[in-house]
Amino acid sequence: QTLALNNNQLTGDIPAQLAALSNTLTTLNLGQNSLTGTIPSWLGDFTNLRTLSLNNNQLTGRIPSELYDLPNLQTLNLVGNTLTGCVPYTLQGRLTTDWQFCPRPPSPGDSSGGGGGGGGGGGSSSPRPRCTNGTVVPNPSANADLVRDCVQLLTIKPTLEGRISASMRLNWSENSSIDTWEGVTSSGAPQRVVRLELNSSDKTLAGSIPSTLSRLTGLQTLDLSNNRLSGSMPTDLGSIATLQTLHLANNSLTGNIPTTLVDLSNLTSLSLAGNRLSGCIPNALTRVAQNDLADIELSLCDPVTPTATPTVTPTATATPLAPDLFLPLVRK
Repeated sequence: QTLALNNNQLTGDIPAQLAALSNTLTTLNLGQNSLTGTIPSWLGDFTNLRTLSLNNNQLTGRIPSELYDLPNLQTLNLVGNTLTGCVPYTLQGRLTTDWQFCPRPPSPGDSSGGGGGGGGGGGSSSPRPRCTNGTVVPNPSANADLVRDCVQLLTIKPTLEGRISASMRLNWSENSSIDTWEGVTSSGAPQRVVRLELNSSDKTLAGSIPSTLSRLTGLQTLDLSNNRLSGSMPTDLGSIATLQTLHLANNSLTGNIPTTLVDLSNLTSLSLAGNRLSGCIPNALTRVAQNDLADIELSLCDPVTPTATPTVTPTATATPLAPDLFLPLVRK
């Protein structure tokens, strides 16, 4: 019932062979690949589909109207492509999506809001950029950084949540103020998202940590402990220069501890225990003031010692090297 091929370096068009699964799939996840072309209209035949994720590819063209007739579709993730069009406003409340809803056409006789001719209003107007409706971010023109953080959070939301029930999903939506979003704290001037704390037992995330989380460049606290997150820790976490607290304990994370974490010069608290990590612990992380590295059954990485520069004794004559030695290696 679920086909998850996200983050698999897929290229080319969305395979037409998938149409054979139209009667069985409830979840189709092709996100975070390099798929090109348009979204095929035959996806409208997947009548049992509840979740469709095509995010972060290179898809182009319009969103096929057939998708909006899917009777069971609850989540539609299309961000990170070069698509045109918008989701019909009539689906607000039934469909959770990271894409723009079309503006509601003006009521008959309504002359306000520029809905008439001349300005291209109504259904023919361009969709408003995300997080700029004045509800989720107050005075968006004066809070451009917070708008960018808002867009990024809505983008990573499906990846963090993974396969969880609708009642467990995060309440992040453009229909409510970002100040009411679960686990999100913003502050400062200019205002930024500075804390992302989703370690509550009320919400159990079952997805993975997206590498694009590093685009929250004002983040000071990231706490995703006590969830069911899987996959590896993105190396891009080491690029969040403002990060002071990183807590990812008690998940199902695998792979090595990224060496890029040693670049977090402001990090004062690190918690990674309770995962299924492998490899070794970068030595420099032991200098973090508060850490639980002793609870991880891994040894420290061997310290890197400088290699002495060999002394080269000049010879009377030098034999020129054959040009063939410099032919490039070809990786098959």
